[in-house]
Amino acid sequence: MTVNYDELAKQMITLIGGKDNISSAYHCITRLRFILKDKSLVKTEEIQKLSGTLGTQWTGDQFQIIIGQNVDKAYKAICKTAGIEEEKVINEQLDEIQNKKKFKVTDIFQTLGAILLPVIPALAGAGMIKGIITIMTSYLGFDAASPLIQVMTISGDCAFYFLPFLVAWSASKQFKTNTALAIALAGVLLYPTMTAGNTAGATPLSLFGLPIPFPRYFGSTIPIILTVFILQFVYKGIDKIMPKSIKFVFTPMVVLMIMTPLTLIVIGPLANYISKTLVFVVKSLYDISPLITGLVVGATRLFVVMSGMHLSLGTIAIENLGQFGYDYLLPMNTMGTMALFGTCLGVWIRAKNTENKSVGLSTTISSFIGITEPGIYGVFLKFKNAMIASVIGGAAGGAIVGMFGGRATAYVNSCILSIPVFMTDGFWAVCVGMLVATLVSFGVVLVLGIKEDQEVI
Repeated sequence: MTVNYDELAKQMITLIGGKDNISSAYHCITRLRFILKDKSLVKTEEIQKLSGTLGTQWTGDQFQIIIGQNVDKAYKAICKTAGIEEEKVINEQLDEIQNKKKFKVTDIFQTLGAILLPVIPALAGAGMIKGIITIMTSYLGFDAASPLIQVMTISGDCAFYFLPFLVAWSASKQFKTNTALAIALAGVLLYPTMTAGNTAGATPLSLFGLPIPFPRYFGSTIPIILTVFILQFVYKGIDKIMPKSIKFVFTPMVVLMIMTPLTLIVIGPLANYISKTLVFVVKSLYDISPLITGLVVGATRLFVVMSGMHLSLGTIAIENLGQFGYDYLLPMNTMGTMALFGTCLGVWIRAKNTENKSVGLSTTISSFIGITEPGIYGVFLKFKNAMIASVIGGAAGGAIVGMFGGRATAYVNSCILSIPVFMTDGFWAVCVGMLVATLVSFGVVLVLGIKEDQEVI
């Protein structure tokens, strides 16, 4: 079914309260994301019924319309129709309203997810290169010391090693602060003195009697996120009191003079401790029962994606990679994705309604390559038996991966295309887990069926 996105954009803009109600509009892989001035004007039920939309969701003050793989077409039509620019800055009045609201724990996850989302493509691409290197050197006879492999290694490692720079850029956009200074502070964390001190296990430096330790900052996320978070307040304060005639030079100078020792002495070490604590907690649960951990992660994967927490929880996977050189959460997450693939495949076969069959086919393809939102909103949340099938399949696959130690050697999207990254200890378990997750969820749908007229939830 062909969608006229210009017409769809007109309808959506009307149903969200008109173009004057839009403060900011942008999109991710599958969703249109709006910051709206008046939430009460939004007609969610009518939007959900539009041909070309897969559902809606409120995440904090952000209104999301799930479109699927053609979200870029819908977004361009929205911008054209509403007369707004891409990545339009949220107006100050809306920010003031938001700041007056009570803090919620979910805000942390939402913020972390928003920061990591623009960085994921670089990590995923680099991760796949690292996986291909593993295949070439371990199975195809390529010499690890050859120029080709060395260049590929540089390409695969750069995004991970210099991750603080990427996160600094994204965090500066999220926190609405100076991007150049944010990146400069990432440079503080990765300065040769710091990295060499970490590698050598050197004795901490001392400034004003306060120690400057040498934690492992390369490949980390939380230290620079917390640094940029503090930066926004320091920069705003200094810029406010600095005379206009000299602020161009002296504002960044003073900010760097304040933030550099603050980052090295307080923020960085504190954030590093937080990172290690998170990894320790999750690792402790994993050590107690890898099977139960895998079962829970696999079963709840789609709910986590739906809540928007999957990207923020990705920080744990990244920290695992940094501390241990491998991660066990990403293979478990993949089981949830493969379970959705099997479920959508089953819905495609069992559905009698033409529209449901079409949705089943399209979501089968998208979930296979790791894009889960269309399947979540078009199948998983639409049919009760589809939800049951996905949960059971994800749990079964996750339990196998957890029990037999499936691992990832780099950060990747949780899908079958990421197999090269899983080609290490427990690789066979990941393969078996994928197969089991797919077949179990597929089988449950075939057995239970989908009551298209009654089971819509």
